[in-house]
Amino acid sequence: MRLLPAVALLCLFLAACSKPSEPTAAAPSVPAAAPANAAQAVLEASQRFGQLRSFQARLQLKGPRTLEAGMTFVAPDRYRLETEAGAQTIINGTFFLQQAGEVRQIPVPPEMLAQWRSPIPADAVAAELQVEDLGPETVAGQATRKYRVRHASAAPDGMLYWINAEGLPVRIERQGQTNGQPFQATVTYSRFNDATLQVALP
Repeated sequence: MRLLPAVALLCLFLAACSKPSEPTAAAPSVPAAAPANAAQAVLEASQRFGQLRSFQARLQLKGPRTLEAGMTFVAPDRYRLETEAGAQTIINGTFFLQQAGEVRQIPVPPEMLAQWRSPIPADAVAAELQVEDLGPETVAGQATRKYRVRHASAAPDGMLYWINAEGLPVRIERQGQTNGQPFQATVTYSRFNDATLQVALP
């Protein structure tokens, strides 16, 4: 498969929101009762996610084109993207695009990377979110609570949002259209604050 251009790969991750990974240890059950304020629960989960020191993500895109890609993040500014075409690295706002035995350095807009760290805009307030609590659901062996979330700029058509017992989003799913054709993009998160994760300079 031809190596995806840097911008295309970045946009595919962002379209999902913003790996299936090794099974994680069983998490405590999520209380059956709904939180008093669903919008606040979703907002706090996004904010908590933005404070993580590391995580892994897996993007699955279904539609006119099917794609799977992985991402590893290590604070403060290191990302490793993995596709069938190989691995790519972003460090300190520079995309080290490896292709045909060469490495090109491409600047990445800070606001694009910021979205990877905050599924809901960092400056959002609960009043800006429309949130429907869809109840408990198990995701990759974890007890979670599922929400449908709408935000005027981040998700005007809505997205599904699963939060685990630790108050972190473990899966986000969006549906929409591209060039008049439907797509579904799912991002699954794992290995939160795993100190063994590393992203090296290529």
